Amino acid sequence: MTDYDYDYDLFVIGAGSGGVRASRMAAGYGARVAVAEERYLGGTCVNVGCVPKKLLVCASTFADHYREAAGFGWTAEQPAFDWSELIANKNREIERLNGIYRGLLDSAGVELFEGRARLLDSHTVEIDAGGSSRSRVTADQILIAVGSWPDMPPIPGIEYAISSNEAFYLERLPEHVAVVGGGYIGVEFAGIFAGLGSRATLIYRGPLF
Repeated sequence: MTDYDYDYDLFVIGAGSGGVRASRMAAGYGARVAVAEERYLGGTCVNVGCVPKKLLVCASTFADHYREAAGFGWTAEQPAFDWSELIANKNREIERLNGIYRGLLDSAGVELFEGRARLLDSHTVEIDAGGSSRSRVTADQILIAVGSWPDMPPIPGIEYAISSNEAFYLERLPEHVAVVGGGYIGVEFAGIFAGLGSRATLIYRGPLF
């Protein structure tokens, strides 16, 4: 560490998996550490990626299980699906995981700033917490760990489209959904919506194999 009078030895912008891990490791070696996050703790995987996607994939398989159950001797009333209940339960699980990440930072002695951070110079960060609430801090080292965000191409009608991030927060299950792109994310979402009762169309411009 240097002899300069900085507020922190390390300031991390972004509290996803990488940012949280770096913060905890540095704090474990005795560094004074703070992290800023403007959205949610845990990053893409916890909030709009692996975790909620697995919950939706699991939910989408039950219709097939119910249809096949009779062949194995099971009888049951006609099942009904409630999209809003699924999303509410998914949100509660994500909130629980957010709390775990917050606890990990707290237990490591890492200070959390909730707001959008921007660099003012090589050692100064300004955090905008909304409204007129702004704070400035200094750090010997600044780590940028903001991850990425889906890119929406500038094509006609793009204002009517959503990315996979917004798909996790739809207020209702769409009757028909067109998924543009045949990568694993697109294929998974097409399967999720089809399994839950939507008419799903997958649009892919290249050869399938």
